[in-house]
Amino acid sequence: MSEDDTSETSPPSAPPSTDAAPSSETGAPVFISYASADAAIANQVCAALERAGVRCWIAPRDVMPGVLYADAIVRAISSASAILLILSASAIASPTLARKSNAARPNAARFWRCGSMPPL
Repeated sequence: MSEDDTSETSPPSAPPSTDAAPSSETGAPVFISYASADAAIANQVCAALERAGVRCWIAPRDVMPGVLYADAIVRAISSASAILLILSASAIASPTLARKSNAARPNAARFWRCGSMPPL
């Protein structure tokens, strides 16, 4: 499950604040899911969140050497306090988007929807 499958050019707005930042609630990072075509924007989102004090997990940065990429993704999703999906045409076309969202579903992770895209 590589980020080039769903691993997102102006800086995005921050997720809406409904309560404390997810990482401050549990100490767990926010998992950022994106398509490789959207890597530049995903890294900008990650940097903005981290400047705001929200810990993030983003591949490939946080995949430890020697760990299988897919295993690292599954573990990160399982331990995430929230999942931020950078939804784009590339992400929608990705075969791994469904796998990542299925991995997240059992953990009842919160999803933020940012931007003006209508709900799917």
